[in-house]
Amino acid sequence: MIINIEYIQSLIDNKIKESITLDYKRELTTNKEIAKDISAFANTSGGKIIYGIDEVDDLPNSINWIDSKGVRLKIENIILDNIQPEIKGYIIYHIENPVNPSKAIFVVEIPESLDAPHMVDNRYFIRRNLKSEPMEDSEVKNAIFRKGLRKALENEINQNIDLANKIYEFIDKYTNYGANDQILIIPFHIEAWKAFVNSGMLFILKDRANALVEAYNIIHEINFLIDTLKYGNYGNNGIRIATIDYAHGGKISLIIREKINKLKPILQKIKFD
Repeated sequence: MIINIEYIQSLIDNKIKESITLDYKRELTTNKEIAKDISAFANTSGGKIIYGIDEVDDLPNSINWIDSKGVRLKIENIILDNIQPEIKGYIIYHIENPVNPSKAIFVVEIPESLDAPHMVDNRYFIRRNLKSEPMEDSEVKNAIFRKGLRKALENEINQNIDLANKIYEFIDKYTNYGANDQILIIPFHIEAWKAFVNSGMLFILKDRANALVEAYNIIHEINFLIDTLKYGNYGNNGIRIATIDYAHGGKISLIIREKINKLKPILQKIKFD
């Protein structure tokens, strides 16, 4: 979607009503109100706040051009100075008045944040009933729980990427081992993924969800193969370790190698920034 004057005019002409993801502001409000509104969008489903549209009964009525000098920097500083943790990935669009370049409309596009909940003045806000309202205690706890799960999954994915590279390297060199040699394979980590699935919150991962399901399906297949190796035992840290010897594990190791070769690019694709 291109954010320009035609887009703004289409909102007015088509009477696009305010919603959980769209808010009209006639002018810039106070710094605290701007921070509160932007944090509420990030804590909910993301969306757009448009500064420079007059609304009546939640419907866009007309353009109210705003003096544009310093506005973009002001909004950036408000976000940086008033919202914790920092909101990432937002975009500020400057739509210039074609008749008077000193006037403009500003559109702040805010993504739904994976780092939510974001706080303003020691309070958390959410977009509800077309307004920015304080989050209930249960909503704050739920958001923090989701954030913790996401962080755990992020760490687990990074560990699995490292593990995939090491296992692939070991198996790739397997043919250089002698008949009496053994190599050890540690299973992939799945604890954070299981917690995510069991919590019913897979939906918060959005476009990563399908790729994650595909990746962890492969991981489960690999772990099953590791577990079926004849010489399985437990290491000092309690993690299941599979011992592949030259005589018994060769075929399974090649299957594992093939699956890891398929897994590695998927893990890189879903790696959190």
